[in-house]
Amino acid sequence: YCLNPSPRKLAIMPSPRQSIEHVTDINAPIDVVWKLLIDTDDWEWNKWTRLKADGVSEGIEGKLMASYEGDNRWKTFDFKFAEVNSKSHVLSWSGSVGPSGCLFQGYHTMRLEAIAREGEDITRLFHTEKFGGLLPIFGLGLPYNTLDRNYLLMNESLKNHAESIEE
Repeated sequence: YCLNPSPRKLAIMPSPRQSIEHVTDINAPIDVVWKLLIDTDDWEWNKWTRLKADGVSEGIEGKLMASYEGDNRWKTFDFKFAEVNSKSHVLSWSGSVGPSGCLFQGYHTMRLEAIAREGEDITRLFHTEKFGGLLPIFGLGLPYNTLDRNYLLMNESLKNHAESIEE
């Protein structure tokens, strides 16, 4: 059977091969961070993931480029934008391998939330990916521990970039 990694369904205890989540506070207004996040054509701040597509909206397909070591050596995967919502500040995409994603499914989300803290503009970034299918069950398909590390590095890189704009 196949596991569905939709944001609401995952019946296994999380490990990097089933679910990754990092939360980072960014000292910048949510609108600034959202503009950086949604401008996927200019993710120069991100050495680990690039999204190439003809636009950023739900249903658009593209190529995800992953550099596991942040060294400009890229592996390419097909993806499709899932939820893209400027009001709730959600950018998500998904990819799969095999019939109905039976071998592999991934659902990646970057969501922003404004945090009120003594007059400061703070944005909280929730960065998650849920994996399903047979390959993740057996720890195959992707370097899950490396992805776990890289998603935290992506968060820190976006934080540094957004905060440098605000200075």
